[in-house]
Parts: sequence; structure tokens; C-alpha cells
Amino acid sequence: MMNKFKSFVKSNKRTFIVLLFSLVSLFCYNVTKNGIGNELFGWLRLWKYVSYLFILITLYLLFLKGKRVILANLTLLAVLLMLVETTLFFVLGMPSAIRKDFRVPEDLPENGIFRQVGAGYYPDSIYHDVKVIGNNDTVFNVHYSIDHMNKRITPGFDSSKTNYALFFGCSIGFGYGLEDDQTLAYQVQEQSPNTNSYNFCISATGTNHMLAELQYRDLSKQVAEKDGCGYYIFFWDHIYRAIGTMHRYTEWLHLAPNYEMKDRKLIRNKSFKDGRPFSSFFYERLYQTNIVKYFEIDLPMKLNETHFDLVTEMILESKKEYEKQFGNDKFYLVMYPNYVVYTPEEMRIFKSFLTKKKIMFIDLSKVIIYQGKYTLGGDSHPNAETNKLIAKILLQRTKKQRFN
Repeated sequence: MMNKFKSFVKSNKRTFIVLLFSLVSLFCYNVTKNGIGNELFGWLRLWKYVSYLFILITLYLLFLKGKRVILANLTLLAVLLMLVETTLFFVLGMPSAIRKDFRVPEDLPENGIFRQVGAGYYPDSIYHDVKVIGNNDTVFNVHYSIDHMNKRITPGFDSSKTNYALFFGCSIGFGYGLEDDQTLAYQVQEQSPNTNSYNFCISATGTNHMLAELQYRDLSKQVAEKDGCGYYIFFWDHIYRAIGTMHRYTEWLHLAPNYEMKDRKLIRNKSFKDGRPFSSFFYERLYQTNIVKYFEIDLPMKLNETHFDLVTEMILESKKEYEKQFGNDKFYLVMYPNYVVYTPEEMRIFKSFLTKKKIMFIDLSKVIIYQGKYTLGGDSHPNAETNKLIAKILLQRTKKQRFN
């Protein structure tokens, strides 16, 4: 066997030499990459592609000469894939890639809000947020006030009021780009003479974060009033965030709560990073490939009924947590006007799951055509006037019990 191998190497000496140099080149690439920081420059990525191409081509030739047909065909497929990847690299303009650290930080307290909920704000703090575009045009220059229990402050609290309105959701409910007295929660409070609003929304989050927040601690201890309702300000992208698609996971949600259905029951399985290691490992290695970038691929590529079932189960569990903490079932999903594209069929299926699980929802998705004057201008988030309008319609629908 050894003599046969030595004879094969001797008869294919040049091919083996090229393979050896290619492996040395790949090793040198890795040494260089590890010594220059987090940005992988275009020339460095090209070095990697060339090294891989030579390795794969030489392996293909060796398998072919050795009459290893299956291995030769598999290697040929890898060569073709690498050629497409390299070609698209040039088409995209030889872009750099950024190495991200997806590890779970060791310094995060296990029982802290950032570990348990996956996102949040530091207590008793004020965040200053500025957005500038184009020729130094300021879109907004605002402050977000956070209380000692990590939620955004809604000014104008009145201890004589007897009702509450709780708000859950993402940056739309939080009031991204707006002052404390311009949020949806504030507008509802202003238009409801006997109601104090509580803003539990967290920017860039999804349905999974809301459930984790309700499971994290008893929110009723922060609410003085005894009667009221909870509003989940739903945005279509929450579905993609809650299932942790490749794009959302690799961009900002690797520490987000990971919920799964097991034996027809919803369970929390750590975070996306450490609760589903295979999918996360795959996403981390795929998302910056040129094929994914060029064709704008996200995984999963399409929503299906399993996803709708999972997300609506999270909403149902959130509703149950609300009922347990506040003693009533007045928990409503509010479909905020969307600019994220979905098909009529997807919305129909989503609503059918909400109805099946007896989740009350208020559909405001068509009350305005969400664009232009309803946004912050240089940013797609709603402005103060939009929140004022939505608050008025929301209160009218709630009063008239116009659900589902």
C-alpha cells in the first residue's frame, strides 16, 4: 500500500508540489489574518480564494488520476462553487469583510436583563441619540430617559389616575428618534384622561424579547394602577427576529432568547447562539460569502406555518404571563402600519393562528400608507404626529371593542 502511494506521488510530483505550496499559502493567510484585526481587506480575501482554488483543483486532478470518481466529482462541485464565489467577489468590487465575535460575553450576569431578555437599557440613565445624513443634515437629536427598572420614562405621571396602559415591542413603540413626550405611550396617556402609560418597549427586539421580559420579572410591581390593558405593538419584522433568521442573527440578535416547540409545548432554550449551535455555526460562516451578499439571501428563505405557529405561541405565552401578573385578559396585539413587505397569504395565515389561539388583535396596518410625512424624514421610524394619530385610532378601536 505504501509503495503504491509513493509511486502515485512520484508520478504526480508537480501536482503534489502545487498542493503543498497552496496549503502553505493558506496557512500563511491564516497567520496574517489573525494578526491584522477584525477587518479582512479585499486583497486578503482574494489570497484566501486563490489558495482554496489551487487546493481544490489539485485535489480534483489527484482524485481523477487515482480513479476516485465520487471524490473527484464532489471536489469538482467545490471548485465550481469557489469559482462562482470568487467571480462574485470581483463583481461586488472586492469588498472587505468584518469578523464579528459571536461568543456569549462572560461578564454578563446570568440573572441580569441583558442575559435573560437579550437586550435592554441601563437603569437610571439618559441616552443621547443623534442621526446625521447626507451633507450634515440632522434627522434627529434626542434623549431617551430610562428609569431604575430599565424602562423608558413616560412624562406626566399622575398618581390620581386609576388605569394603566402597558406597551411592549421594538423601536416603534419605544420611540426611536423621538423625545420622551413624543412616543406612542405618551400620546395614549395624553388622550386618555384617566390613564398612565408604561413603556416596556426595547429597540431592535422581537416577540421573543417581549416574552422573555414578561418572564424575567413581575412587571405589575412597577404599576400603581389596578386596571388597564397591555398593548403589544407588532411589526412584521418581529417574526423574522423571533425565529432568528441568518440576517438578524448575524447583524444583532445572536444573544436573543431562543424559543422552540417541543412536544407541542413552547420552551426557552438559552439564546440563539448557545441554544441552537448547529444553525448558528452555519449562519456565522455563510452570511458574509459573496454568493449570499450578491443574491441577498436570508435563511430560512420563506416563512411557513411552523414559523407562524411558533411566533403566535410566544404571543399567547406573553398574554398568559400578562394575565397572571395583572389579573385580566386585556392584552392586545396592535398591528402597526408596516413598510416591511409581506404577502396577503402570509398575513391571512398569521391572523388565522392568532384567531385560533384566541389572541385579540387590532389591525391598524392599513390606516395609513406608511411613508413620507409619517416618518422622521431621513429615517423610516414614525414621527410624533404619526404616533398622535395612531394613538387616537387605537383608543377608538379599544373603546369600541373592535378586535380581530
